[in-house]
Amino acid sequence: MRAILDAEAMDEASPFASDAPTPDDNVDLLLNDFASIDLEDVVPSPVQIFRLWQVFLERVNPLSKLVHVPTLQPIVVEAAANHRNVANNIQALLFSIYLISTITMSETESRQMLDMSRNEAIKKFTIGVKSALTRVNFLKNYDMTTLQALVLYLISLQGRYNRHAAWVLSGVLIRIAHKMGLHRDGETLNLTAFEIETRRRVWWQILMLDSKFALVSGFNDTLLPWGWDTKIPSNVNDADLFPGSTEPLQPREGPTEMIFCILLYEIGKFISQNRLPDFEEVVLLGQGPEPGTAPGDSIRASLDKYNAMIDALEERLIAIEQRHLDISAGPTHLMSSRLRPMILDKIRHMLIPMRETPEWGTEVFNVQDNIFRISLFHQEHNLTYYELQDNQSFIWFHRLHFQFEVFAFLVGQLYQRRQTGSLADRMWNVIDKVYMYHEELWDMSQKQYSELAAFIVRAWAKRERALTSMCVPFDVPVCVPKLQDRVPQPSSGSSSNGPSPAQPGHMDMPHLNNGGAPHTDGQLDFLGNFFDNSALDWDMWGDMGVVANGNPGSSGPTTSQTGTASGVFSGFGNFGTQPPPPRW
Repeated sequence: MRAILDAEAMDEASPFASDAPTPDDNVDLLLNDFASIDLEDVVPSPVQIFRLWQVFLERVNPLSKLVHVPTLQPIVVEAAANHRNVANNIQALLFSIYLISTITMSETESRQMLDMSRNEAIKKFTIGVKSALTRVNFLKNYDMTTLQALVLYLISLQGRYNRHAAWVLSGVLIRIAHKMGLHRDGETLNLTAFEIETRRRVWWQILMLDSKFALVSGFNDTLLPWGWDTKIPSNVNDADLFPGSTEPLQPREGPTEMIFCILLYEIGKFISQNRLPDFEEVVLLGQGPEPGTAPGDSIRASLDKYNAMIDALEERLIAIEQRHLDISAGPTHLMSSRLRPMILDKIRHMLIPMRETPEWGTEVFNVQDNIFRISLFHQEHNLTYYELQDNQSFIWFHRLHFQFEVFAFLVGQLYQRRQTGSLADRMWNVIDKVYMYHEELWDMSQKQYSELAAFIVRAWAKRERALTSMCVPFDVPVCVPKLQDRVPQPSSGSSSNGPSPAQPGHMDMPHLNNGGAPHTDGQLDFLGNFFDNSALDWDMWGDMGVVANGNPGSSGPTTSQTGTASGVFSGFGNFGTQPPPPRW
């Protein structure tokens, strides 16, 4: 397990980047010895504590609902006066709050609120979390406060840390929660209403996190124990819960602060009850057979089945919205009103038969082209929700779900196969917006970002030549001149069709199935030879195994090795997971 948690790839030298680590890169998630660190050295000032707490209340708490704010508020005040006055498990929880609150900030906000860069603050509070958890000895001493700290820490790792190591850590959390009995609903154990709801909130957050990390790590199965029966949390506000109260809890019928989590958990519940083991294979890789043939009719029947299931899920979500959602009740409800279309529109777009898409016959000619089209739509769809976040409070939630590898895949396709056309036009618009919303991509000290920048510059050079030769007017994307200033330009004698700037020659990338076993019967040529193998975790692509022998827009031969692309399209829930037999 230690080797997995280290998750440190031996990066080859790159002419474009240093090996400077990110705040949580190339270090143990939790196993380093932080006990000797003096927590006072990393405790924020009293003013900063209150600022971080307010950020947490406005941005993180409404979308996670892990802590009981009325109970924790006095403890925050006490910690601001003297952090040493609170117990170690409380300190772990507070540092996880400081960390996740910093994650939600922009660079400017961090400097204004904390008087330090965002990366410095993240590093500082990460040390605090790990040190406090080490002092608690969380692998032996189990309590709800420590588990809440671990869950918030796991949330903060999304998009920042090696996904495989994070998935292993989510397994640790499940085992701790199982040991504490959170897989059994508190009503069956005759617990108080406060304990029942706290357990439900923590359990379901762990469930959703584990499902996501399993998918982006290339696995369908989760580590959930069989026989769990924990119900979705009730529709109540924190003010309705009182520690020690023996009175039964009456859920509210109108809007409450739990709306976002209830809708999200309802999606997770639906997916856990409906096993779709062949979803990605059918939707992404199985649309090659001609309609009217036996394989084609089988694919169409599967698509119709999935559409019916999504319709059923939508009916359940609409019923909840009609009872509990009110967009006039505040930003959380407005955000919640977008959750259903944000997820279901993506799935429905995937379920459109390839030959019925508007691009069929013009830019989509085969399964590979269709995967590019779907990937592009998902990027555009996600960016739409970035733009809808008027007050910026919840934009961090969308940033955490940004899939760098999918974005890099699309850039590689622009470079290798797709310089012009409507899909290419749309993708260059996506590139500009991604660089506007993701400040971290401008950090050229990170190898993967510098190599991405180098390929965007080279892809634009090929596109510019193609458009010029066609006498088509064009606008230069805003990000391109800035990236050209930040990355070394290839020599005039180099070919734009040459190998990757980071690695000469062709890069062999082994296929990985869901069990992690390598396939050696081909190369992922379709993904594009655009990055150093050590810079990215290519097994994120799972067992997609697509090999393209033709060009987009041609009728040339193409082959597709069947498999799963669950890692690429992991934002749609845990399709294919063996459903547990819970008693709802």
